[in-house]
Amino acid sequence: MAAGTKRLMLDTNAMSAFLKRRSPRLDAWVREQRCCLSALVVAEIRYGLEKLPAASRLQELAEATLETLEILPWSEASSKVCGRLRADLERQGKPLAVMDLLIASHALSEGCALVTADRAFANVAELQLEPW
Repeated sequence: MAAGTKRLMLDTNAMSAFLKRRSPRLDAWVREQRCCLSALVVAEIRYGLEKLPAASRLQELAEATLETLEILPWSEASSKVCGRLRADLERQGKPLAVMDLLIASHALSEGCALVTADRAFANVAELQLEPW
């Protein structure tokens, strides 16, 4: 990754779009090794894969992709951000769904921009969003 280039954390919908080859922009970012995944997104992806037939082409592609992308573990720093963010959003009357809250917190704690098409993340003012 080039110096000064922000690391990009893929949300579940971005990872799904990448696997289905729906975004040349995502393809380029992955090729440039700018992307990472939250362990939480990996859990959501694996849940979706469990619902597919065992020998699905998408399942094979997902497993190969998961081996190439950096997967960031949840940390104590992520927990601290999550507690603050959840309280802030509740005070504003804009709570996020639990998984979205966790993913947003993880991206913030890691200093990543979040690649997503989910508009719910727009309620997190300090979170840099990148559409795919």
